[in-house]
Amino acid sequence: MPFIHVEMLAGRTAEQKSTFMKEVAAIAQRTLRVPEHAVTIIINEVECDHWSVGLRTMKEIRSTQLSD
Repeated sequence: MPFIHVEMLAGRTAEQKSTFMKEVAAIAQRTLRVPEHAVTIIINEVECDHWSVGLRTMKEIRSTQLSD
C-alpha cells in the first residue's frame, strides 16, 4: 500500500493539486501494480518564508528572481 508524501511550496490552485495527485496515483498504480484504493497521497504545503535553500528563504529567492 504506497503512501506518497509530497512537500511543496504553497500557492498552487486546488485544481493543480488535484491533477497532480491523480497523475501520481495513476503512475503508482501502473508501476507498482496496486489497486486505486491502495494509493494514498498527502500534500503538505509550506509557506515560502518557512523553506530555505542554502542561506536564503524561498521568499527571498523568488523576490530576487522577480526583480531580474
